[in-house]
Amino acid sequence: MKTIIMIIGALVAFNANVWAQRPDFSPQCKEAMQKLAYLAGDWAGKAKVITQQGERELDQTEHIEWKLDGLTLAIEGTGKANGQTEFQAFAVLNFDPFTKQYKFRSYAKEGYSTDAYFRILDDNKFEWGFDIPTGGKTRYTILLNPKQKSWNEVGEYSRDGNTWMKFIELNLVKK
Repeated sequence: MKTIIMIIGALVAFNANVWAQRPDFSPQCKEAMQKLAYLAGDWAGKAKVITQQGERELDQTEHIEWKLDGLTLAIEGTGKANGQTEFQAFAVLNFDPFTKQYKFRSYAKEGYSTDAYFRILDDNKFEWGFDIPTGGKTRYTILLNPKQKSWNEVGEYSRDGNTWMKFIELNLVKK
C-alpha cells in the first residue's frame, strides 16, 4: 500500500511540475483575436436562404461575446421564420499559437459539427469554411462595415472547389 501511495504522490508531483512549466501564449493569442474585435456584440437583420424550392427569408440574430479573458469568441446564431426557429448554431473561435491559425468549431441544432478554417482576408473581411463529409465544400465570406454598423455574409457551396453557388446571404446591423 505504501508503494502505491508513493507512486501516486510521484505522479501528482510530476504532473504539477509539467503543468507549471507550460508557456503562457495568452498575450500572443489575445493580440491575434483583437483583429476580430468588431465581431463582438449583438447583431440582427435578415437572412435570405436559397434552396431548390426557392428563396425564403429568416429573421437572423448573432450574439457574439468574448470568453476566457479575450482568448475566444463564442458565437450563437439563430434564424426564425413565423416565430419558429429554423436555424440555430453555436461556434467557438480562437487562435492556435502552435499552428498560427484561427480555429473555428461550430455546432448546429441538427446534431452535426464542423472543424472549419477561418481566415482574415482584409480589415473586417473574413472567410470561413469546411469540406462537407458527403462531398463538396462550403465557404462563407463576411464583410463588416463599422461606419454603417453592418455585417454582410454570403455562404456558397461548390462540388469541385471551382464553381460556387450562393445558398445564403445575411444582412445584419449591430445593435
